Amino acid sequence: MQSSNNIAHARRAVQQLRIEASIERIKVSKASADLMHYCGEQGKYDPLLMGIPASENPFKDKKPCTIL
Repeated sequence: MQSSNNIAHARRAVQQLRIEASIERIKVSKASADLMHYCGEQGKYDPLLMGIPASENPFKDKKPCTIL
């Protein structure tokens, strides 16, 4: 029982290693350059970077808070 469990575990490990070995790899310098380029292009559409106009913000209070 123990040996069959070890064999099954080893087969799963080998299968996972084969999958990981087949993945195409690129250099970190290329990946980071691509990521910086993508962020530069998409930054103008990101509301966290550009902010939301007050007229379009549904969470902005329409009236100031008044305390009695």
